[in-house]
Amino acid sequence: MVDITAQQILLYIPNLIGYTRVILTLTSLTLMITSPSYWALAIALYVASFVGDLFDGMAARKLGQTSTFGGLIDMVTDRCSTTGLLCVLIREFANRSGYVLVSCVQFCSMFKECIVYEMTTPN
Repeated sequence: MVDITAQQILLYIPNLIGYTRVILTLTSLTLMITSPSYWALAIALYVASFVGDLFDGMAARKLGQTSTFGGLIDMVTDRCSTTGLLCVLIREFANRSGYVLVSCVQFCSMFKECIVYEMTTPN
């Protein structure tokens, strides 16, 4: 049996895709908020992040590089991306009190997913 170090897990191809997804999402949301004239680029980056979600899972299974860390970063990125987009949409199309509601719902959902993931992941 081969011992795998934490550094090796951090450099797994699916995790590198995950890091790229985080950068794409943050850049997209930043553009949506600070530079609305670049909306097409912001949408393209946001969609690219979710396309990356498809490929990180496929790469993890194909390369045998699944890890608890990879699953967690994938789940957190998905939740934060959705929360960020909902906040941008509320900022543009609704009153400010919606931020609190959406944030609470998304936080509860993310917390629930973390608990379920921890309970169902073998040690």
